[in-house]
Amino acid sequence: MGRPATGQTKVMGFRPPKPLRDEFETLAKIEDRSPSDALIEAMHDWVKKKQREHEAAP
Repeated sequence: MGRPATGQTKVMGFRPPKPLRDEFETLAKIEDRSPSDALIEAMHDWVKKKQREHEAAP
């Protein structure tokens, strides 16, 4: 996944629970990925999942 040019997208901030953040950062490091790139992938996956759920709803 490509990264947009700096300043082209809105920055989001949030405070996940420390244990979740620690595990997330560890896994991102194991995969040699930035936390930002991993979060963007997770957001894409979640959006696709929700879109499928809404399409399948009666």
